[in-house]
Amino acid sequence: MKIAFLHTESFFTSQLLQHFRATLAHHEVVEWIGGKDVPAFDFDMLLAMGNVGRELLLDQPKLALIQTASDGYEEVDIDAASELGIWVSYAPADFTGNATSVAEFAVLLLLGAARHLGEALRSLQGGPARPPTLDLSLSGKTVCIVGLGTIGQQLVDRLRPFGVKIVATDEHPENAPADVTAYPADQLKTAVAHADFVVICVRASKENEDLINAAQLAAMKRGAILVNIARGMLIDEAALVDAVTNGQISAAGLDVLKNEPPDRKDPLLQLPQVLVTPHIAGLTDLMLDGTANYICHVIEEFAAGKKPKSILNSPAKPRRLLRD
Repeated sequence: MKIAFLHTESFFTSQLLQHFRATLAHHEVVEWIGGKDVPAFDFDMLLAMGNVGRELLLDQPKLALIQTASDGYEEVDIDAASELGIWVSYAPADFTGNATSVAEFAVLLLLGAARHLGEALRSLQGGPARPPTLDLSLSGKTVCIVGLGTIGQQLVDRLRPFGVKIVATDEHPENAPADVTAYPADQLKTAVAHADFVVICVRASKENEDLINAAQLAAMKRGAILVNIARGMLIDEAALVDAVTNGQISAAGLDVLKNEPPDRKDPLLQLPQVLVTPHIAGLTDLMLDGTANYICHVIEEFAAGKKPKSILNSPAKPRRLLRD
């Protein structure tokens, strides 16, 4: 098979490419840098880290499978793929090690934001010294987890030893662990009202863009801390800037932003109370090996005519028939 790996240049993607070429030597793996000319028009499979829209798909008449290199698939036009007979698969976080890596990083951001780590580090580098204050301890506090998917569930496990009370929102609150007070997704304001920390773990979609907006921020306990390890599109960033500036939100830890990489003049980067990292929560050895191995497994299943378990759609007239 002829396989394209569509990505932006980074250390992580270069490592993935090396793994693919070594493991899939019996296939042709072609690198396709996003924003550059299409290297060919006869790919059977597309490994995607980036936007995959209708126009791109129309230019690939042989393409039969899109496989994302992450648990997220909001950048793939699944409707267009289904219309054109193209299967779409993703890399589930619980199979790749991504959920473990991101949940660990969420704890780091919780602690870093609560202890104003960014301000402390900047003060050692010649920045303004932060006036002495008492920071928040996690012990005895309430943490609201927005989204109890694989990452949210793993975060629950990692927060228990800190002695916190955990509340959550989810589409299926009945599936929450017994020690978690869970609300339906549409009761977010109720869930966050008494939380000292709010962590966004929900999957991004067109329907929940700006899920955390001015109204939701106002519903939070004054002085709460917000952490986002999901997607930048989930937060109304202008509203967050206002909430931090007026003290409604005392601090935030953000691994994701709407624009990545951000402009250096981004208002969020100017706020000392906001700890921002460059979308690195999942970047661990565990996740790299797990993602590469999972995708290679999907490729071999697809090449053998088998339907991978991570398929997301059901094309009416698939370009390649697959058996369950």
